[in-house]
Amino acid sequence: MELKQAMEVATAELDVRPGFVGDVMAGGRRKHTRRLVAVATAVALLAGVTAGVVLTRLAEQSPDLRLTAAPTGPLAGDAEFIATALHLWNEAQKDEPWKRDEPVTEVSSKPNMFWTGQTPTGPAALVAQQVKVYTSEKPATLVGLVADGKVVNREVVLSEARHREAGLYRFGPTGDQYVVLTLGKTVFWSQSPKRGPDHRLTRTWASAPHDQDGVVFTVVPVDERPVFVRGDSVPQPGDFTQPAIISDDLQPDLPFEPHPGLGWEGNFCATDFPEQNPEQKRSWQRLTMQTVRQELQKRAVLDYVVSWEGTTDWSVCAWLPDGRYALMFESYGELYGALYRPDGTFSASVVGGKVVKGDSAVLPLPDGQGTIVAEFGATVGPQERDNAWLAPAGTKEVTVRQKGVPRVIRLP
Repeated sequence: MELKQAMEVATAELDVRPGFVGDVMAGGRRKHTRRLVAVATAVALLAGVTAGVVLTRLAEQSPDLRLTAAPTGPLAGDAEFIATALHLWNEAQKDEPWKRDEPVTEVSSKPNMFWTGQTPTGPAALVAQQVKVYTSEKPATLVGLVADGKVVNREVVLSEARHREAGLYRFGPTGDQYVVLTLGKTVFWSQSPKRGPDHRLTRTWASAPHDQDGVVFTVVPVDERPVFVRGDSVPQPGDFTQPAIISDDLQPDLPFEPHPGLGWEGNFCATDFPEQNPEQKRSWQRLTMQTVRQELQKRAVLDYVVSWEGTTDWSVCAWLPDGRYALMFESYGELYGALYRPDGTFSASVVGGKVVKGDSAVLPLPDGQGTIVAEFGATVGPQERDNAWLAPAGTKEVTVRQKGVPRVIRLP
């Protein structure tokens, strides 16, 4: 079965426009496309060195076959494209600083392109190169994708931790194109989660068709929240605890870009810290945003958080009248709350409404515990608390002052 037909069969229940896969994969049969840069420049500079990193021929060979495999894919025989892509790869090693998760100390002198493909924005290539790292005595493999005229992303794969390779590359002008490596498993994918009347989410899953080299390519709009899982069995519709494949989008090392949604940063409290015994205080200190998200995902209330768009840079805490602790945060442009008992155990989840940039965040709490009202940089409530206030149950409106200018917020 051809890849186009397989993709259409496997994704029949997903909300993809007719002919989508055909349009994406049609380019894969074209041998000649626009070049990423002029081949003359590429060939001339292909032997460029990597500044700031020792170039050496590493004596110990890694068993990673991608370091020596012949290139495959529609452009595997195109010497001009290969030279161009390898030039871009070498330039990236010279110009881009190593990130926190790239403990590289030495780079071999020879990268190897092992896969080529076509995308709606031009040709793409996967490249592997042997490196030494300070976290292991064994050589590692640096793997990355060259697309859109640059190295989209690169990943250091330790020889003793191959099972932890992400193998996912997201790119394109709007970040809607994905290359995913199967790595000997089945890649399952899903988009557009649905929320039921009980606030629980469900997802429809399908296996993602791949080519003979174990490479999945697809295009999915960002607002459809695509998620990829690598495994042996398809995830259940209401299970949001499977290890999702993520790239480094959760911790971008790029120049700061304003976060979508409210764009706030920081952690604040809507109430004062109450008098508690030492054990209670320690239970709150052990609570992290990752723990909170996992609790809500166990209950299918919160979606997978797999990209920069799904994270939050802010939170608001509050100690409630009945002794519980609440934490409000934002994910994918929606408000969420999590309530915990004094002993630190999970109590309840809250799903708020959509957030609107420039407006206050308002989250009604259950069981008559009041309403959290927050607006960073403002004073909130009659006591003019900084950033956030817990309005008591029965409060109908709250005054928020941003730069001294009052605005009345009506509560539900």
